[in-house]
Amino acid sequence: MEHTEKHAHGLCENVGEGMADMVGIGIIVGFVGQALLSLILAFWVFFMTKHGRLNLSAEHGTIEWKIQQKRLTFVSEMLMIGNDIQLGLGISYMITTFTQSHTMDLYHLRLIFDIVCFVGVSSAAALVCWSFCAMQLPDIKKTAVHHRHAFWTVRHRVTYAFAAMFVGLTILLMIRLGEWNLDAEPGRCYHTTGTTRDDASHPVADRVYVGITAAWILVTMGSSIWVGARHRRWILSSTILQFPVHLYMAIALRTANQGKLSGEEVNENAWDFGQTTAVVLLAMAVGELYRKGKEFFSFDRALRKGEHVGVEDRDIELQLKPRGSESAYEDDMEDVALNRERSN
Repeated sequence: MEHTEKHAHGLCENVGEGMADMVGIGIIVGFVGQALLSLILAFWVFFMTKHGRLNLSAEHGTIEWKIQQKRLTFVSEMLMIGNDIQLGLGISYMITTFTQSHTMDLYHLRLIFDIVCFVGVSSAAALVCWSFCAMQLPDIKKTAVHHRHAFWTVRHRVTYAFAAMFVGLTILLMIRLGEWNLDAEPGRCYHTTGTTRDDASHPVADRVYVGITAAWILVTMGSSIWVGARHRRWILSSTILQFPVHLYMAIALRTANQGKLSGEEVNENAWDFGQTTAVVLLAMAVGELYRKGKEFFSFDRALRKGEHVGVEDRDIELQLKPRGSESAYEDDMEDVALNRERSN
């Protein structure tokens, strides 16, 4: 590109207009918070699996089997709380980006790319651990028997939709990086202090970063679905390496360009509806996780009061009874009674 040498040493005079509703502090807090929530949960589940606490190893239909199944159900639901919300939020965020792409400047498009990457990273971590738990549950196992349907559940289809849109976002960013120009109209460049070397050539360095990180995320997401839970150590290690990379890049890029924006929203730290919504969704995910976590630990604490499987009948009834499903509960208790008669 004829301007490459000049871009390596020149300064971007006009980054573009502020867009607090797209890259404000609330948006970043919402996405980073939910990603961190999913990563922490995924690693907690990983260490539980390493200690054998999430294996459905008891004989089918026994009390111990029902207890193990209940524990797996709790953990599976906890893993997907933040993941489902964030996938939906990430898809909506990219749709908004595509609809505004003709007026959006390069700086915001690049920052949005790093923000969306948080969704891909956390989703891969949550999905691989969820697969380990869910594939042991009877309902999921029945689906897995028909192999062509095993990877086509609603949750998988939403993940595929996110990945397809992420590819579209990457292509759009690559095209816009090719239009990098310090002398053209506003919004064709941005300041790169802290994100690349001072003597780096732009947009070559930016394209290399985007290409490598986008491919890395897509491979990790694909592996979390297709490779299987047996390789969850590698997948989780990959996600924990990617998270700080995008966190640093988002903070460094935003810091380097704040104060250099034009228009009415020069300060992108001002709170508006979009930023508030992202934080409210994060609070909802935290609240739901707290509720599920409390149920899980109450269940676990009740089991510790008894022996290995010889807990009291009343404790089993309280913990196995599903809310709003009396018939299923009665069936479960009939099975418990039959198993105890056989054991006696």
